[in-house]
Amino acid sequence: MNVADTSVLIDLLRGKISAEKLENFDTLSTCYPIQCELFKGTRIARNTEEGEKQVEKQVEKLLQRLNTLKSGEKEAKKFAELKETYPEISEFDLMIASICISHNAALLTQDSDFEKIEGLECKSI
Repeated sequence: MNVADTSVLIDLLRGKISAEKLENFDTLSTCYPIQCELFKGTRIARNTEEGEKQVEKQVEKLLQRLNTLKSGEKEAKKFAELKETYPEISEFDLMIASICISHNAALLTQDSDFEKIEGLECKSI
């Protein structure tokens, strides 16, 4: 199983990565923190309210095609452990890592911070 990180999904939406490139990976998933980052980005990137809604629709359409990994107590405990070990890494990135590690999922990413996290399998696109 593979989780597509925010950076990968943004590049997919912008046309910098082709959908065919991602089809080479089995079961592509996402998780709650990635969804938060994407929707936060729709607000930051907007030029107009209409533009924001247009981008938001693209994000919603993309997320409908992906499996969303569940998170709960196990992932929260892993997050706390990672935060203690890697205080310099953002909390969103650590939440993503904790969910991937708990689900034995590889993370497709372009963010080198993830490579520092022991036990997290990273794959570059």
